[in-house]
Amino acid sequence: MGGRRRGGRILLVTLAALGAASCFLPIPRAMRPPEPLVADSAAANAALRDSIAAAEREAARRDSVARAQREAARQDSIARALREAARRDSIARAAAARRDSILAAERAAALRDSLEAARRDSLIAAARRDSLASIELARAAGEAELAELRASGPVYVAVDEAARLVWDTDAEAALATTLLPVIRREGLDADIAASIWLLVRTDGRVEATAIQVSSGDQAFDAAAMRAARGLLFAPALRDGRPAPVWVLREISLLMR
Repeated sequence: MGGRRRGGRILLVTLAALGAASCFLPIPRAMRPPEPLVADSAAANAALRDSIAAAEREAARRDSVARAQREAARQDSIARALREAARRDSIARAAAARRDSILAAERAAALRDSLEAARRDSLIAAARRDSLASIELARAAGEAELAELRASGPVYVAVDEAARLVWDTDAEAALATTLLPVIRREGLDADIAASIWLLVRTDGRVEATAIQVSSGDQAFDAAAMRAARGLLFAPALRDGRPAPVWVLREISLLMR
């Protein structure tokens, strides 16, 4: 009995010694409890990853917002450009319509002017034809009357307005150059004169002459008739038209 008790105490002491010694022996790593530092690092890494993920999500969101804003701005710019193009097109169409309206008005005015000009030209041509016809008839009648007057000799012709001598320096010079040499050559008085009938045409020129009262000198009479043929008259008028007439004039160097 005593031996068994002694062996049990030895066993307990040995176990106690082994237990005490085990406190000083290194514990295998797999059996050690997790160190608090390692747990904190994992949590920090997880938090960092979460933060990075959140930052990336925020960046992606901002990028998406920025892209959306850029797209909206682009769409706005396109819309403004389209509105501006539409406005310019509207202005261009309005200007083209205004130009077309002006051109149409100008063409209409030109057509009216052309028609009016054609009408005026037609009226003028008709009036000219009528005038030429009247002139031709008057000329023919005047020529016929002139022939009759020339054939009949000096006679009185009724007119509304008598023929008037056109007296100017040219007429005076022509008279002097015709009469003065004869007066000097024949030794005649400067106041010598001859009464001569002049047949005045419708154009105012002298068609024929005839002595009514001689100057007494044949040379002077001939020179006086030559000078008389160079005179010019405003023709006589009958019914507002020129008419041929016989006119009696005294031809002398001093005539007026």
